[in-house]
Amino acid sequence: MCYNFTMATLRYPKVDFHVHAFPDELAQRALNHLVETYHVPAITDGTVSGLLKHMKSCGVSYSVIQPVATKPSQVKSINEWASSRKEPGIISFGAIHPDCENVAEEIDRIISLGLPGIKIQANWQGVYVDDARMYPIYEAAQRRLIIMFHAGKELAPTDEIRATPERLARVLRDFPHLTMIAAHMGGYLMWNEVEEHLLTKDVYFDTSACFCSDLPDARFLQLIRRHGAERVLFATDSPFGNAKNDIHRLLSLGLDDEELELIFWGNAKRLLGAHLETRQPAL
Repeated sequence: MCYNFTMATLRYPKVDFHVHAFPDELAQRALNHLVETYHVPAITDGTVSGLLKHMKSCGVSYSVIQPVATKPSQVKSINEWASSRKEPGIISFGAIHPDCENVAEEIDRIISLGLPGIKIQANWQGVYVDDARMYPIYEAAQRRLIIMFHAGKELAPTDEIRATPERLARVLRDFPHLTMIAAHMGGYLMWNEVEEHLLTKDVYFDTSACFCSDLPDARFLQLIRRHGAERVLFATDSPFGNAKNDIHRLLSLGLDDEELELIFWGNAKRLLGAHLETRQPAL
Protein backbone atom coordinates (compact mmCIF):
# COMPACT_ATOMS: atom_id res chain seq x y z
CA MET A 1 0.00 0.00 0.00
CA CYS A 2 1.32 3.46 -0.88
CA TYR A 3 0.95 6.29 1.64
CA ASN A 4 1.01 9.88 0.47
CA PHE A 5 0.52 11.98 3.60
CA THR A 6 1.55 15.60 3.77
CA MET A 7 1.72 17.90 6.79
CA ALA A 8 -1.16 19.88 5.34
CA THR A 9 -3.51 16.89 5.12
CA LEU A 10 -3.00 15.57 8.67
CA ARG A 11 -6.17 16.43 10.55
CA TYR A 12 -4.63 16.58 14.04
CA PRO A 13 -1.97 18.71 15.76
CA LYS A 14 1.59 17.46 16.20
CA VAL A 15 3.36 17.34 19.57
CA ASP A 16 7.15 17.22 19.81
CA PHE A 17 7.55 15.53 23.19
CA HIS A 18 11.31 16.00 23.65
CA VAL A 19 12.98 19.36 23.09
CA HIS A 20 15.48 21.52 24.94
CA ALA A 21 15.40 25.28 25.44
CA PHE A 22 17.06 27.57 27.95
CA PRO A 23 16.54 30.99 29.52
CA ASP A 24 17.58 33.70 27.08
CA GLU A 25 20.55 34.78 29.19
CA LEU A 26 21.93 31.22 29.37
CA ALA A 27 20.97 29.86 25.95
CA GLN A 28 24.11 30.73 23.98
CA ARG A 29 26.47 29.34 26.61
CA ALA A 30 24.41 26.16 27.05
CA LEU A 31 24.17 25.65 23.30
CA ASN A 32 27.89 26.17 22.78
CA HIS A 33 28.64 23.56 25.43
CA LEU A 34 26.31 21.01 23.82
CA VAL A 35 27.66 21.63 20.31
CA GLU A 36 31.24 21.22 21.56
CA THR A 37 30.32 18.05 23.47
CA TYR A 38 28.31 16.30 20.76
CA HIS A 39 29.90 17.76 17.61
CA VAL A 40 26.55 18.29 15.91
CA PRO A 41 25.10 21.54 14.54
CA ALA A 42 22.19 23.22 16.27
CA ILE A 43 18.94 23.89 14.39
CA THR A 44 17.71 26.64 16.75
CA ASP A 45 19.45 29.18 18.98
CA GLY A 46 18.39 27.34 22.15
CA THR A 47 15.83 29.95 23.24
CA VAL A 48 12.07 29.45 23.55
CA SER A 49 11.49 32.09 20.87
CA GLY A 50 13.87 30.25 18.55
CA LEU A 51 12.05 26.99 19.27
CA LEU A 52 8.70 28.60 18.44
CA LYS A 53 10.01 29.86 15.10
CA HIS A 54 11.19 26.37 14.22
CA MET A 55 7.88 24.83 15.30
CA LYS A 56 5.89 27.21 13.12
CA SER A 57 8.12 26.56 10.11
CA CYS A 58 7.68 22.79 10.53
CA GLY A 59 3.99 22.51 11.43
CA VAL A 60 4.49 21.53 15.10
CA SER A 61 1.69 22.73 17.38
CA TYR A 62 3.16 21.87 20.79
CA SER A 63 6.63 21.17 22.17
CA VAL A 64 7.53 19.71 25.56
CA ILE A 65 10.74 21.12 27.05
CA GLN A 66 12.83 18.57 28.97
CA PRO A 67 15.17 20.45 31.36
CA VAL A 68 17.96 18.67 33.23
CA ALA A 69 19.52 19.63 36.56
CA THR A 70 23.17 18.58 36.61
CA LYS A 71 23.51 19.59 40.27
CA PRO A 72 21.03 20.00 43.14
CA SER A 73 21.46 23.78 43.34
CA GLN A 74 19.89 24.16 39.88
CA VAL A 75 16.63 22.38 40.66
CA LYS A 76 14.53 25.17 42.17
CA SER A 77 15.48 27.83 39.62
CA ILE A 78 14.92 25.45 36.70
CA ASN A 79 11.47 24.53 38.01
CA GLU A 80 10.55 28.15 38.53
CA TRP A 81 11.60 28.94 34.95
CA ALA A 82 9.74 25.88 33.64
CA SER A 83 6.53 26.85 35.42
CA SER A 84 6.76 30.39 34.01
CA ARG A 85 6.54 29.17 30.41
CA LYS A 86 3.18 30.44 29.19
CA GLU A 87 3.92 30.79 25.49
CA PRO A 88 1.33 29.20 23.16
CA GLY A 89 2.40 25.69 22.24
CA ILE A 90 5.01 25.39 25.00
CA ILE A 91 4.78 22.91 27.88
CA SER A 92 7.71 22.20 30.18
CA PHE A 93 8.65 19.33 32.43
CA GLY A 94 10.45 20.01 35.69
CA ALA A 95 13.89 18.99 36.90
CA ILE A 96 15.06 16.89 39.82
CA HIS A 97 18.42 15.65 41.08
CA PRO A 98 19.05 12.59 43.27
CA ASP A 99 21.14 14.66 45.69
CA CYS A 100 18.37 17.13 46.51
CA GLU A 101 17.98 17.44 50.29
CA ASN A 102 14.31 16.48 50.24
CA VAL A 103 13.30 14.76 47.03
CA ALA A 104 9.69 14.09 48.06
CA GLU A 105 9.20 17.74 48.97
CA GLU A 106 10.60 18.89 45.64
CA ILE A 107 8.36 16.44 43.76
CA ASP A 108 5.40 17.92 45.64
CA ARG A 109 6.58 21.37 44.61
CA ILE A 110 6.90 20.34 40.96
CA ILE A 111 3.32 19.11 41.03
CA SER A 112 2.11 22.28 42.76
CA LEU A 113 3.80 24.33 40.01
CA GLY A 114 1.66 22.52 37.46
CA LEU A 115 4.50 20.66 35.72
CA PRO A 116 3.47 17.28 34.27
CA GLY A 117 6.76 15.42 34.53
CA ILE A 118 10.50 15.37 35.13
CA LYS A 119 13.53 14.57 32.99
CA ILE A 120 16.32 12.23 34.09
CA GLN A 121 19.62 12.34 32.19
CA ALA A 122 21.65 9.84 34.19
CA ASN A 123 24.89 10.37 32.25
CA TRP A 124 24.83 14.11 32.95
CA GLN A 125 23.69 13.57 36.54
CA GLY A 126 26.34 10.98 37.34
CA VAL A 127 24.08 8.19 38.58
CA TYR A 128 22.80 4.88 37.24
CA VAL A 129 19.04 4.86 36.72
CA ASP A 130 18.65 1.75 38.90
CA ASP A 131 20.89 3.04 41.70
CA ALA A 132 19.22 3.13 45.14
CA ARG A 133 19.83 6.91 45.19
CA MET A 134 17.21 7.25 42.45
CA TYR A 135 14.50 5.23 44.12
CA PRO A 136 13.08 8.01 46.35
CA ILE A 137 12.43 9.97 43.14
CA TYR A 138 10.52 7.10 41.57
CA GLU A 139 8.61 6.41 44.77
CA ALA A 140 7.47 10.03 45.00
CA ALA A 141 6.72 10.33 41.27
CA GLN A 142 4.83 7.12 40.49
CA ARG A 143 1.14 7.65 39.73
CA ARG A 144 1.79 11.42 39.89
CA LEU A 145 4.37 12.48 37.29
CA ILE A 146 5.72 11.31 33.95
CA ILE A 147 9.45 10.57 33.89
CA MET A 148 11.35 11.06 30.64
CA PHE A 149 14.66 9.17 30.65
CA HIS A 150 17.54 9.63 28.30
CA ALA A 151 18.06 6.02 27.23
CA GLY A 152 21.07 4.33 25.69
CA LYS A 153 24.35 5.75 24.47
CA GLU A 154 25.25 9.37 23.77
CA LEU A 155 26.00 11.15 20.51
CA ALA A 156 29.59 11.45 21.75
CA PRO A 157 31.35 8.34 23.12
CA THR A 158 31.19 7.92 26.90
CA ASP A 159 33.00 5.57 29.27
CA GLU A 160 29.81 4.56 31.05
CA ILE A 161 26.21 4.07 29.92
CA ARG A 162 24.05 4.69 32.95
CA ALA A 163 20.61 4.25 31.37
CA THR A 164 20.74 0.99 29.44
CA PRO A 165 17.51 -0.77 28.43
CA GLU A 166 18.29 -3.49 30.98
CA ARG A 167 18.63 -0.97 33.82
CA LEU A 168 15.44 0.81 32.75
CA ALA A 169 13.61 -2.52 32.74
CA ARG A 170 14.79 -3.05 36.32
CA VAL A 171 13.32 0.33 37.32
CA LEU A 172 10.06 -0.57 35.61
CA ARG A 173 9.98 -3.90 37.45
CA ASP A 174 10.50 -2.23 40.82
CA PHE A 175 8.08 0.64 40.13
CA PRO A 176 5.27 -0.81 38.00
CA HIS A 177 3.10 2.29 38.46
CA LEU A 178 5.71 4.64 37.02
CA THR A 179 4.78 6.43 33.81
CA MET A 180 8.07 6.06 31.95
CA ILE A 181 9.27 7.39 28.62
CA ALA A 182 12.53 5.89 27.34
CA ALA A 183 13.87 8.35 24.78
CA HIS A 184 15.49 7.39 21.47
CA MET A 185 13.21 4.38 20.86
CA GLY A 186 14.17 2.89 24.20
CA GLY A 187 17.95 3.24 23.94
CA TYR A 188 20.11 5.13 21.45
CA LEU A 189 22.34 2.70 19.52
CA MET A 190 21.19 -0.14 21.83
CA TRP A 191 18.17 -1.41 19.92
CA ASN A 192 19.13 -5.08 20.25
CA GLU A 193 18.97 -4.59 24.02
CA VAL A 194 15.71 -2.66 23.66
CA GLU A 195 14.20 -5.66 21.90
CA GLU A 196 15.42 -7.96 24.67
CA HIS A 197 14.48 -5.91 27.73
CA LEU A 198 11.84 -3.25 26.94
CA LEU A 199 9.86 -4.14 23.84
CA THR A 200 6.09 -4.53 24.48
CA LYS A 201 6.45 -3.53 28.16
CA ASP A 202 4.45 -0.69 29.72
CA VAL A 203 6.89 2.02 28.72
CA TYR A 204 6.67 4.74 26.09
CA PHE A 205 9.42 5.31 23.53
CA ASP A 206 10.10 8.57 21.74
CA THR A 207 11.41 8.88 18.20
CA SER A 208 14.22 11.38 18.81
CA ALA A 209 17.77 10.73 17.56
CA CYS A 210 16.69 7.79 15.41
CA PHE A 211 18.96 8.74 12.54
CA CYS A 212 18.69 6.87 9.25
CA SER A 213 22.38 6.04 9.39
CA ASP A 214 21.94 4.31 12.77
CA LEU A 215 18.39 2.97 12.56
CA PRO A 216 17.32 2.14 9.00
CA ASP A 217 13.70 2.69 8.01
CA ALA A 218 12.78 -1.00 7.96
CA ARG A 219 14.02 -1.59 11.49
CA PHE A 220 12.54 1.70 12.74
CA LEU A 221 9.13 0.64 11.43
CA GLN A 222 9.57 -2.84 12.90
CA LEU A 223 10.35 -1.43 16.36
CA ILE A 224 7.31 0.84 16.25
CA ARG A 225 5.00 -1.94 15.10
CA ARG A 226 6.32 -4.56 17.54
CA HIS A 227 6.21 -2.20 20.53
CA GLY A 228 2.88 -0.73 19.44
CA ALA A 229 2.18 2.73 18.03
CA GLU A 230 0.06 3.41 21.12
CA ARG A 231 3.33 3.58 23.11
CA VAL A 232 5.41 5.77 20.76
CA LEU A 233 5.74 9.57 20.87
CA PHE A 234 7.00 11.90 18.16
CA ALA A 235 10.11 13.75 19.36
CA THR A 236 13.13 15.51 17.87
CA ASP A 237 15.56 16.39 20.70
CA SER A 238 15.63 19.96 19.37
CA PRO A 239 17.78 22.04 19.03
CA PHE A 240 19.65 19.17 17.35
CA GLY A 241 16.73 17.47 15.65
CA ASN A 242 15.00 18.98 12.64
CA ALA A 243 11.25 18.55 13.05
CA LYS A 244 10.52 18.96 9.34
CA ASN A 245 12.87 16.12 8.40
CA ASP A 246 11.69 13.89 11.25
CA ILE A 247 8.03 14.42 10.38
CA HIS A 248 8.59 13.57 6.73
CA ARG A 249 10.53 10.45 7.67
CA LEU A 250 7.72 9.15 9.88
CA LEU A 251 5.20 9.89 7.15
CA SER A 252 7.26 7.87 4.68
CA LEU A 253 7.77 4.72 6.80
CA GLY A 254 4.48 3.08 5.83
CA LEU A 255 2.55 3.68 9.06
CA ASP A 256 -1.19 3.99 8.57
CA ASP A 257 -3.15 7.11 9.52
CA GLU A 258 -4.33 5.65 12.83
CA GLU A 259 -0.76 4.86 13.87
CA LEU A 260 0.46 8.29 12.81
CA GLU A 261 -2.28 10.03 14.76
CA LEU A 262 -1.29 8.14 17.90
CA ILE A 263 2.40 8.98 17.49
CA PHE A 264 1.97 12.66 16.60
CA TRP A 265 -1.01 13.50 18.81
CA GLY A 266 -3.09 10.85 20.54
CA ASN A 267 -0.48 9.44 22.92
CA ALA A 268 0.73 12.88 23.97
CA LYS A 269 -2.85 14.01 24.54
CA ARG A 270 -3.49 10.96 26.74
CA LEU A 271 -0.31 11.51 28.76
CA LEU A 272 -0.55 15.27 29.19
CA GLY A 273 -4.32 15.58 29.61
CA ALA A 274 -5.29 18.99 30.95
CA HIS A 275 -1.72 20.26 30.60
CA LEU A 276 -2.28 20.09 26.85
CA GLU A 277 -5.97 20.97 26.72
CA THR A 278 -5.50 24.28 28.57
CA ARG A 279 -2.73 25.52 26.26
CA GLN A 280 -3.22 27.25 22.96
CA PRO A 281 -1.24 25.69 20.10
CA ALA A 282 1.67 27.56 18.54
CA LEU A 283 -0.05 27.33 15.14
